[in-house]
Amino acid sequence: MSDMNLAATQERLKAYILDASNETASVLPLLDGSFGLARDERLSIYHRAYRARLRDALGTVFERTWIYLGDDEFGREAARYIEQAPSHSPNLRDYGRSFPDFLAASMPADPEVGELARMDWLLHDAFDAPDHPRLQADALTQLSDDDWECARFVFCPGVALAEFTCNTIDVWHALDRQQTPPPAASLPQAIVCLFWRKGTQSSFRSLHPAEHCMLEMLIAGEGFATACSALAAHHPEAAASIGPWLQCWLNDDLISAVATTAETTSPSPRNGALSG
Repeated sequence: MSDMNLAATQERLKAYILDASNETASVLPLLDGSFGLARDERLSIYHRAYRARLRDALGTVFERTWIYLGDDEFGREAARYIEQAPSHSPNLRDYGRSFPDFLAASMPADPEVGELARMDWLLHDAFDAPDHPRLQADALTQLSDDDWECARFVFCPGVALAEFTCNTIDVWHALDRQQTPPPAASLPQAIVCLFWRKGTQSSFRSLHPAEHCMLEMLIAGEGFATACSALAAHHPEAAASIGPWLQCWLNDDLISAVATTAETTSPSPRNGALSG
């Protein structure tokens, strides 16, 4: 075996594993040749296993996208993605974050595929998000008028919004029920869905444009009073809905805390504004 240091050895082995060509010449000297299996065959095991593991991770997270595309097409797209997007985290739960964007770019004639993958990812992300305290309704009753003027809500990790331009929601529901999905079709008007987790159940629901407007501002860190003023300007008919919305968000465990000072208003870095 070469007498190069450990870091250099690891870098050469990593470069080999990530290289799609499976060319072993540059790393053969790293292995002892006294074992029964040939050195190039032993190296190929690592080369194939790395890709197989990432392929398994994608299949687990994007299960409905896999079912929709079928084994062959999903396998081809996954293989292309793995070569273009190597894993940068020791935790496989993080792998595949950019797969929906990859599919959208790879299959522009089938926009529902990227949208379906977006749903798969956001439901996965919500389910696996770290636990966080949930804001209780009685905490809001303790806020003064001055507090409400600068109050901002901190949303729980995994809360996200995503826009859909196709009948992707209907496709997802059919796949979830193990039914034949309807033919893909463009919607006359795009819809926005909210994704979150309550307890151990990740969920989603479509939003009225006014609620979407309000939530998008609040998730982005906008103050509650400012968001209410903006809503009144753009959706004056929805003013009476703000209270029921807030109660619903609390009941669904969307909000982690209310902050009344600038130093504590940053939303979680895993929160999403509009994704898609």
